[in-house]
Amino acid sequence: MVAAQGNTLKVCFSRLEACDSCNLCGSSRNDTTVTIRGTAQVGDLVEVDMPDSQVLKVSLLAYALPLLGLLLGLWLGNQLFPGQELAVLLCGLAALGLSLLGLKRLDGRLGLNANWQPRLIAVLPPGADQEATGNPVAE
Repeated sequence: MVAAQGNTLKVCFSRLEACDSCNLCGSSRNDTTVTIRGTAQVGDLVEVDMPDSQVLKVSLLAYALPLLGLLLGLWLGNQLFPGQELAVLLCGLAALGLSLLGLKRLDGRLGLNANWQPRLIAVLPPGADQEATGNPVAE
């Protein structure tokens, strides 16, 4: 746990060892910071949980919605401008941009819903680690 303000905690997750060789997400960062509700002291290790079904839904939204926007934009551009590849590409990119804006707006709405937020499960004793708990451990 890196910061606390009332019952709002800012926790920092270190990347898992499996992430070191993957780099699929394209991130070179070694940690990620999220804000959760709970009570802990700066420096405490905390156990955080988010239901697997919600993680799957968030992943689907984050990857499928922009892809769907791009494909629909390309299809629409092909229908409106047959044979004009640049116009088709511009329609696809415009639809991709609109889908990303929609995703950003949806993220803001879902961020207000407690069901879509990670939850503090426990404040762990010093020396605890992920292998002992089975869930991601954050500082």
